Amino acid sequence: MLVQKFRSKLFERSARFLKAAIFNFVTLFGESTLLTFVKSNFIRACYGKDVDVTPVWFMRQAGRYLPGYRRIRKNHTLLEIIKKPELALKVVFEPVERFGFDAAIVFSDIILPLKAWGVSIKEEVGPVTKKPVRTPADVDSFDVHKIEEEGYILEQIRLIKKRRPELPVIGFTGAPFTLATYLIEGKYSRNFESTKSFFYESKVAWHKLLEKIERLVANHLKAQVGAGVDAVQIFDSWVGALSPFDFEEYVLEHVQSVLSSVKGVPRIYFGTCTAGLLSVLRKVEAEVISVDWRIRLKEAHSILGESFALQGNLDPSSLLAPTKLALRMAKRVLEDSRGVKGYIFNLGHGVPPNADPRVVSEVVKLVHSFRR
Repeated sequence: MLVQKFRSKLFERSARFLKAAIFNFVTLFGESTLLTFVKSNFIRACYGKDVDVTPVWFMRQAGRYLPGYRRIRKNHTLLEIIKKPELALKVVFEPVERFGFDAAIVFSDIILPLKAWGVSIKEEVGPVTKKPVRTPADVDSFDVHKIEEEGYILEQIRLIKKRRPELPVIGFTGAPFTLATYLIEGKYSRNFESTKSFFYESKVAWHKLLEKIERLVANHLKAQVGAGVDAVQIFDSWVGALSPFDFEEYVLEHVQSVLSSVKGVPRIYFGTCTAGLLSVLRKVEAEVISVDWRIRLKEAHSILGESFALQGNLDPSSLLAPTKLALRMAKRVLEDSRGVKGYIFNLGHGVPPNADPRVVSEVVKLVHSFRR
């Protein structure tokens, strides 16, 4: 009898505690966020929790390889689609509904925060800067209060969540280093020699530039979180051009500043050619490290340890192969993920424009059928 009373009181106390915890969570992050966490394999994997199905999404999953996207692009530029939430919504949901991806990603571009500073998107070229940074005085000319209007991005996020409240939505931005390369190089560069020369010769001005960029992108991310995204990804696409020493001296503190500014959602840090940087990346404040195909997942996991979930890392070119070969390469990645506590299947970079949608579909089916 006493044992039963004790168990009853213990149950009541546990129930009250759980109820209070749920109430506090909902108060802080909203009911839809709780629903997403409970039901989403993607969010659970980000936090290293058990999942029943391996989650999968692809960078550039909304892109030129899809017929619906190509039809829209015939009549609209990239920026026109981004600025029209009703068009962006069509682009966002085409791959999710066609392939069953476990997350949607906001349709935008990493350079959006820099548009007010003179960076534009040139069709078939990418981000370009008319007047690249060459001197410390050029850095002083950038006004952190002069920002691109972003209401259309926030409206896009709200519309995605309204249509599919349970679907995780990933917000994103470019990382300070990668965005700085466009400001200094003027466009994509293979070796980033102007960027490196600038931070070697003008260290104070370099850090001042990255501090300005980090304020822009941190505010951009926080606005997306406020609008309802369930996770954020920081794209440091060109950071692999740096040595571990240069990354630690010239970049790490700014990555940390951006990541630490985001609260309440999992944070994914992505870069290409980062195999040589992983020992330093152990210091970043993120839940997930996204790695490319130049290192095996097992090796990345052994370097990073249990503190991070992993995302990746199928070679995007695999999607250009015949279906059987693409599936064999995808299965190798999945097998390599065994033992990783939290894992999200993805590519090592974006979907190629000439990828075969049928191959994409079969790869996603394989991932969802795989038991780790």
